[in-house]
Amino acid sequence: MHYRITSFSFDPDREDDVMAVAHAAADELKAIAGMQSAVIVRVGAGKTMTIAAYDTEDSAVAAQPKIQSILSQLAGMLTAPPEVQEGPVLFDFF
Repeated sequence: MHYRITSFSFDPDREDDVMAVAHAAADELKAIAGMQSAVIVRVGAGKTMTIAAYDTEDSAVAAQPKIQSILSQLAGMLTAPPEVQEGPVLFDFF
């Protein structure tokens, strides 16, 4: 498993707009080959983390054009560029 964790910052008053983009893209995201799961977690006012699990790093890389297309819809809403961290699972507690 390979995880990509993306942090987003936006005006807290725009959270509904940000989530509307996510909801509208749900079917596209579910159709991405190799994506096992994805969640959006609110970590503060105007701050979220998207945690996406892929079967392999290659799948995560291959998904990027589609992901970037979806993220481009957030361009006017974000207050900073998204920050991405990623890597393989070292240990699974379950």
